[in-house]
Amino acid sequence: LKSVNKMSPKSANPLVAQKDFQDFCNLPNVLLSRIGYDFQNKPRPIWLVVLGKCYFLFASISHLYIFMYIAKATYSMIISADFELSLLLRLISGFNYAVFSTAKFITFHWHRKELKFIYETLKEIFPKTRKEKLIYRVRDNFWPKWILFIVYFYLGAVAFIATSPLMEGIVLYLGNVSKVGWRRAEFGYFKLYEIEYSFDHRSAFSYLITYSMELMHAHIMVTCNICADVWLLCLALQLCMHFDYVARTLEAYEPDEKEFVKDQEFIAELIKRHQILLNIGDGLHSVFGVLLLLVLMATAATLCCAGIYAITQDLGREFIEYAAFLPITIGQYYLICFYGQQLIIRSNSVADAAYNHSWYNGSKSYKKSIFIIIMRSQKEVELNALGLQPICLEAFKMLMGATYRVFALMKETML
Repeated sequence: LKSVNKMSPKSANPLVAQKDFQDFCNLPNVLLSRIGYDFQNKPRPIWLVVLGKCYFLFASISHLYIFMYIAKATYSMIISADFELSLLLRLISGFNYAVFSTAKFITFHWHRKELKFIYETLKEIFPKTRKEKLIYRVRDNFWPKWILFIVYFYLGAVAFIATSPLMEGIVLYLGNVSKVGWRRAEFGYFKLYEIEYSFDHRSAFSYLITYSMELMHAHIMVTCNICADVWLLCLALQLCMHFDYVARTLEAYEPDEKEFVKDQEFIAELIKRHQILLNIGDGLHSVFGVLLLLVLMATAATLCCAGIYAITQDLGREFIEYAAFLPITIGQYYLICFYGQQLIIRSNSVADAAYNHSWYNGSKSYKKSIFIIIMRSQKEVELNALGLQPICLEAFKMLMGATYRVFALMKETML
């Protein structure tokens, strides 16, 4: 298979370690394990399992408690004639983010068995030996650095937003200490949300409890929001790699009518592998259809709130936090659209390879098998928001265009 064995210098370098299946899945597994959710059911010490479950329980309770008070404060401000617009917008954004994060996690957990089946199927067909990994170009299809940068930037930006009230309080407190001394300086007790809870947080112990709850709320909310997307990217990366391998293998093959048995064995194995990939594609659509719809709705809601906030508010800490949050929301949606586009391209490449290789030199049954591959490839493997919108680069352009038009309209009517 001459063309199949063409590898980039990076992949072919014997000093470069090849990646295995667990390397692909390490990022989403680590993100989930940090909130105490074990997707893989890996054997671990009992104390670690108990610790993880306890953290997940406390974080979930904190999340629900704070979400309840965000909803209460938002409703009270909406029905009130007198409210601060900037605070209302921040609360609405926090409310939307919490709702969509919770809905995404519930949907993810609901489809856990189907996702586990896809996971095990990809694990079974993943290349095992170093030679196979080189032929599959595993390292070339591993997590690109620019994707990892966006994911880590997302986590870093959220960490900045979550800790900025505490940092602001510490800086202001130290400034007051330098002016009036330790005894007369007062701490600001700034929180992540400018709302009142069922207890007074303006004491050292109460503030520690309150801010710990808000941090756990932010942690589990962000993880629930991004983890399903990272899992989708993890599976899409591997699916693209397998489609690319099938296309290159087929295009490089040279059938011969005289070698009927060899050709039939080759094409039968390829059809079987291609069908497995198509089934995985259908599984992704089934598992992630609702999740993708939630991503689309959450992105649109965030962009609308951000547009109003940018028009009506002045520069400050809250504005900087919002400015940090906006690009990561756009980047999160772009990643999904990009790999949705890649899935369409790679799945279509199998049909192109079937047509472009020398099928005319094969036997009649071989030609029929090639026709089957072409017909099956007519149905694109795509990510779809529950049948409403294919998730691809065109969908990203449409959403950005619609957001800009809404933003321009709001700017004309509000200024």
